[in-house]
Amino acid sequence: MDQNATVAIACESAEGLASNVSGHFGHTPFFVVAKLAGNAIGSSRIVPSPGHGQGCSMPGFVAQLGVSAVLVGGIGAGAVNGLGAHGIEVVAGATGNAGAALAAFANGTLITSEPGCHGGKHDHACGHQHR
Repeated sequence: MDQNATVAIACESAEGLASNVSGHFGHTPFFVVAKLAGNAIGSSRIVPSPGHGQGCSMPGFVAQLGVSAVLVGGIGAGAVNGLGAHGIEVVAGATGNAGAALAAFANGTLITSEPGCHGGKHDHACGHQHR
């Protein structure tokens, strides 16, 4: 990880770093965009998500935020590939408080899982499915 990284955390609310990490990238209502300086969290801001209804434009939207990594609970393969095409690292399996997840990421102690959908059964217009 770059010691001066900018990271987007998919969040359930607009409470900044006090928000809970979103369980699904494509349905996240907000992102907290935070700057890291080494292991320290610098400035952060809340950015409303364009939502899944915009097709599969979320990776492009996130790329425009200037981030090098995304922290999220769950994410589908299409989004992982889209973010990867923009050079953005995907860190799936984050849970709990966004600030704590970001601090653990900065310290290299965040427990992660393999990126993939973690949701109920439903289909999406952009082709990925939850089963």
